[in-house]
Amino acid sequence: MSVVMRVRARLPLVVRRALAEPLLLAAAFGSILLATTAISALLLHAGSATQAGVRRALETAPLAATATVVTSSVTAGDFAGIDRAVRAGIAHAHQEVPVRVTARLESASYALKGQSRGDQPVLTRFAAYEGLDGRADLVSGRRPAETTTATVEAALSEPAARAMGVSTGDEFTVVGRLDGKPVRVRVTGVFRLRDPDDPRWKGEELLRYGTRTGDFTSRGPLVVPAGAFLGRFATGVSARWLAEPDLRRLSPDRLRPFSASVAGTSAAVRAGCPRCTVTETLSGTLLRLDRGALVARSTMLVPVLQLLVLSAYALALTARLLAEHRRMETALLRSRGGGSPRLAAMAAGEALLIALPCAPAAPFLAPVLLRLVSAFPWIEATGVEPPRTPDGATFAVAAAVALACAAMLAAPPLLAARRTYVEEQAARGRADRPGLVQRAGADVALLVLAALAVWRLRGQDAPETTRLGGELGLDPLVGAGPALALLCGGMAALRLVPAVARVAERATRRRPGFGPAVAARQVSRRPARYSGPALLLTMATAIGVLSLTTAATWRGAQEDRARHLAGAGLRVPALPGDDARTFAALPGIAAAVPAHRATVVADGADATLIAADAAHLGRVLLLRPDLSELSPATLATRIAGSAGQPLPVVVTPGLAETTRITAGTAAVPIRVVGVVTAMPGTPEGTPALLADLSALRAAGAKGAEWPVTEWWLATDGHDSTRAATARAAVLAASGRGRDVVDVAALTAGYRDDPTAAGLQGALLLGFAAALAFAVLGFLVNAAVSARERRGEFAVLGALGVSFRQTLGLLAVEQSFVIGLSLAGGVALAVAVSAAVVPPMVTAGYATGGGLPVLLHVPWLQVAALAAAVLTVLLVIVAGLARSLHRREPAAVLRAGEAS
Repeated sequence: MSVVMRVRARLPLVVRRALAEPLLLAAAFGSILLATTAISALLLHAGSATQAGVRRALETAPLAATATVVTSSVTAGDFAGIDRAVRAGIAHAHQEVPVRVTARLESASYALKGQSRGDQPVLTRFAAYEGLDGRADLVSGRRPAETTTATVEAALSEPAARAMGVSTGDEFTVVGRLDGKPVRVRVTGVFRLRDPDDPRWKGEELLRYGTRTGDFTSRGPLVVPAGAFLGRFATGVSARWLAEPDLRRLSPDRLRPFSASVAGTSAAVRAGCPRCTVTETLSGTLLRLDRGALVARSTMLVPVLQLLVLSAYALALTARLLAEHRRMETALLRSRGGGSPRLAAMAAGEALLIALPCAPAAPFLAPVLLRLVSAFPWIEATGVEPPRTPDGATFAVAAAVALACAAMLAAPPLLAARRTYVEEQAARGRADRPGLVQRAGADVALLVLAALAVWRLRGQDAPETTRLGGELGLDPLVGAGPALALLCGGMAALRLVPAVARVAERATRRRPGFGPAVAARQVSRRPARYSGPALLLTMATAIGVLSLTTAATWRGAQEDRARHLAGAGLRVPALPGDDARTFAALPGIAAAVPAHRATVVADGADATLIAADAAHLGRVLLLRPDLSELSPATLATRIAGSAGQPLPVVVTPGLAETTRITAGTAAVPIRVVGVVTAMPGTPEGTPALLADLSALRAAGAKGAEWPVTEWWLATDGHDSTRAATARAAVLAASGRGRDVVDVAALTAGYRDDPTAAGLQGALLLGFAAALAFAVLGFLVNAAVSARERRGEFAVLGALGVSFRQTLGLLAVEQSFVIGLSLAGGVALAVAVSAAVVPPMVTAGYATGGGLPVLLHVPWLQVAALAAAVLTVLLVIVAGLARSLHRREPAAVLRAGEAS
């Protein structure tokens, strides 16, 4: 023991002073380490989830949203120069991003010999496709070669060969429509496109289907090598270049500058080819994606800000307990000549001694914490990989949080050092006064600030603002809205503690029972001692419930989006010969409704027309109840019309005044019989109309045909997977397997989106950290309070108070904290959730015109949370009661006399 004492005596005063309060300083260290680790993990998770979301969005972006198309008329002599200019311009605009450019050449029309006379000749074209060999398979024969003979070798697609009635080895002659020269053609092979619905073939209907009908009937094309094409067809040639960028390695921070570079594609290409026409959509896609990434990061920062507020208050509570416990010691040091600089140096040194070790430790603990969170199935399914090692930004964040925590830990001792020893002795017996924050009315100011933040959040589509120079940035006030609302709500709830304590004291004053009367008196006499833990536990509970509610609301919104886009449990394209019996054989199908989908003109703009069999539509239509005052069955009844009357339709709000639609050249008068906020089966925000297919056909528009284009299917138990798989096999054989719309697959896609899972992971981290702060703060406060009252409990023990009575006394005391905190936290979270969660989830989509977001409060999970917290806190109370009751009253009283 003497060795230990000698070693301890040689330690600096700051270290010796810290070792004298192991409980409080251990709690402070735990709070700082938890804060730095959790905040570092949240920021790492936000970055990883955002990067994964951007990567997935780029990988799954449709070709129409990323490709650049250049078209021009060329001749055999200038094609090589124009081709070099186009490729150079595209490469320059795409900078470091790899881009694949493929060219297509198409000749003027040729008439099949013997069919060139009359008003409706059968035409064909010669074409050369770069890269076609890798996207088509030979059915028979071989690929054409470049020959110098008079006969041109060509290949035909399978549909074209069938339509022209030719096969491998056949020869025929075509005649040029411009020059009248005949060309002899030998078919060397027949090929089949691997995926006729590939977006690369958009606009290439002749290649996809072999026949194109318009003013003339065209069949083909006759596919020849590029060299043979340029050697024989010098005039009337059109060229088309398709640029496909490889965006897989594009990082989120490069989206906006790369978008600006791609926007210059037209200028770069036209510098070398003035007559080229450039169609570029990638720059707009990148800007929308950059905005979505910004919104995703800002949405995931909401739990960070909540945790910052909670950790700050938890640390302030621990620092206040430490300052109160040392106030006599501090006053004595001041009375013995310790000046403010000396005391400030001691407080700052002690705070840095506790906080600085957390700065290097937290960045290494954060990835471990993230790996634990990523083990949850719904997060693991997204493919968001948590970082294995911290980066420099993580160390910087951890250091900043640790220094801020050190400042907060040192502030209360500095404020408490202003009293002398005599003033502290005089203040020891006084009742607690309201805190400085409440006396200054800061809770009212916070309420105003929180109301402003919530108002701004509800009044805009995303938590972002435009900085000087046109750049988008985060709006800190909007992002902090939920945290400010929780804080001011918790501070307002603090005012209930004294009032409830006084009511409880009056209620227990004249009633028998030792524990309730003494506990009520204790809380009524020192309400500030219990207000701090009450606020901490209230905010922690509110953050936990808010996290659960936000996650549940986000999942509900994803399911609603999937159900709305699908329109039915399963939606499939119609094939020749389909009828209701076709789908009755599929597993799990309960009803099948034929439908026609078309784009029509309504009020001068395009709209989607869905005409379905009204007799069974109510059984399959997935219409969310809040989107219409009428049920699906009632809507189906209303759209059933009769011949000779305007077509009854249900429309989206923008078409409520429409009286006529135009489909092709057919004009159809309509009568609006219902309005829905959004039309099932269409993308969110799409103008649409719903009609009865029989009534549409009975409208009698001349020249209009209304064939069944798709089938809407209802499934038993909302399980569409088996039926979708079975139907996909049939559609794949016809080359249309990409067109199945399955509500289960859509739901899984939305659920596994990295952005959605990123928010849920951030909420899970914030939820766990909030509960840890609550338990730690409650434990420390209860332990310190019990330690300070050891003499009081020793006297009670000497008077014969039993363990049961001691437990009852502590339980009743802490019930003010636990009961008010749990009830207030749940009520506060529900109120704040109703105000901020729907607009926050709406902003997370980063798109306008979506479905209204409905608030989902998972009451079973909230009840389980409250029960779990209550159990843990009661176990802590029982453990403290057991510890106090086991102490020998005589030893404690003698120790008190000696001190």
